[in-house]
Amino acid sequence: MSSKKNLWLATASALVLFSAAPVMAQTNDANVTVVKSDGPAEQAGEAVDNAASATAEAAGNAAEKTAEAADNAADATAQAADNATDATAEAADDAADAATAAASEAADEAEQAADAADDAMDEATETETAEVEEGTPVEGQIFEQSADTYLASTLLDATVYNAADEEVGDVNDMIITSDGKIEGVVIGVGGFLGVGEKNVAIELSRLEMTQDEDRDTYFMADLTAEELEAAPEFMTAEDVQMQAESAAAGAGTATGTGMGTAPTN
Repeated sequence: MSSKKNLWLATASALVLFSAAPVMAQTNDANVTVVKSDGPAEQAGEAVDNAASATAEAAGNAAEKTAEAADNAADATAQAADNATDATAEAADDAADAATAAASEAADEAEQAADAADDAMDEATETETAEVEEGTPVEGQIFEQSADTYLASTLLDATVYNAADEEVGDVNDMIITSDGKIEGVVIGVGGFLGVGEKNVAIELSRLEMTQDEDRDTYFMADLTAEELEAAPEFMTAEDVQMQAESAAAGAGTATGTGMGTAPTN
């Protein structure tokens, strides 16, 4: 049972006792006793006042204790927060130090690996150079020109003759396929001393390569100079592209200069 409830029970008991026992008062007459009807009420009021004072004092004491407990709790909470902050900061510092150390160690290991790779490459290069001796052939090497082969330098500017031993032109260029075969030769025909001549390409199968007693290479062709001069001129891939671009530009110009529609009234 709480102290507040006990206090109110004591107050009620006192009121009952005071109301049951009348207060006796002496008059001037020594033989007459007068009973004052308001005596118990005054005593009851005093008891209530005492009870109220006790209640207020108890409430004040309780409030002081509550405030003191709240202050203690606040102090404890603040101290705990400070301790937690310090611990967190210390842990963060430790983690940063550990990360820095790990990064430094990784950088050192990477540098060591790079140095080792450079050393290995240098060693491999030195070994390879030392193993290749002077005069060691490489794969696919041709040591000598055989009698049935020709050098491109000897084919260029070679003279082309026909069956009548007439000079019909000179070899200006050669057409070679992607697999290294000679598809044809470009012969310069007409003109004089290279001025005014045109190029005519002839398949290699129409020509016969041979050499004279001085080992000078020349071509034999079953063609006359008149036939070659009348033949269409050879066009390179660049010539074909330029001709197509010129034709496209001409078509665009012709379209742009067409007559417009006469205005209507």
